[in-house]
Amino acid sequence: MAQTAHRSTSRVLDIFELLSTANFEGLTLTEIAQALESPKSSILPILQTLVARGYIKVDHRANRYSIGINLYMVASAYRNKVSANSFIDLEMKRLTSQIGESCCLSVLQGRETLFLHRTDPQDSIYCQKVPGKKELACLGAAGKSLLCDYKLKELSDLFLGDGQILPNNVNLYRIHVQMEETRLTYLSYEYGEVESGIQSVASPIRNGEKVVAAISIILPVFRLTPEKVLDCSRLLPVSAQKIENVLANSTENMEDIFSLGGFRNL
Repeated sequence: MAQTAHRSTSRVLDIFELLSTANFEGLTLTEIAQALESPKSSILPILQTLVARGYIKVDHRANRYSIGINLYMVASAYRNKVSANSFIDLEMKRLTSQIGESCCLSVLQGRETLFLHRTDPQDSIYCQKVPGKKELACLGAAGKSLLCDYKLKELSDLFLGDGQILPNNVNLYRIHVQMEETRLTYLSYEYGEVESGIQSVASPIRNGEKVVAAISIILPVFRLTPEKVLDCSRLLPVSAQKIENVLANSTENMEDIFSLGGFRNL
């Protein structure tokens, strides 16, 4: 007999997952109930218990709920027991599960984006964005996130110095404008510039002030919907922030974390 999820336990986990992706102000009871498609009368007792135990907190003036200190402490204890690579892998798998598309991690290598790790849904698609492969950084969504702090002259030196040329349809100034937008929105986009039929959304990952990697979602055009783009735009910056928090508390070497070898044994 197939084992089914316990409803009350699932509701607690749904609330944790929902609040983990909410903004700093949190969510109201009505917003939580609507997001979980559950009556407020069922959600309120769970919220009250979690508040009493310190796993979530409530701003009584605004009637908004957000992550509490005890949940943070549990998460911190967990982070101390797993490697940064394991955490990144789990976060990427979570994104893949939520959006239903492949998730990639990449770094900048010279003028190219190097893909380090990828998590796939059951119905995955083939494309060039696989571990070990490279693409011209100024074309793809991941590369635009990796380069978002670069000034126009730095981009010109990187892509046009020493007699290098770009494809005829590539306008470096326009790409620089897109990278400036990425600095403000934490999102960058790709519309088939690398592979026909493949779009992508990415967010930069920082360690301190420096962009060290990018996390992205592959969106095949035949499965592209406005809802998926909206989910990517909402969830990717949150995942990037979670990874940044882990990196900030990690004693591991950044070069070891963001290497092909770092993900081989997961």
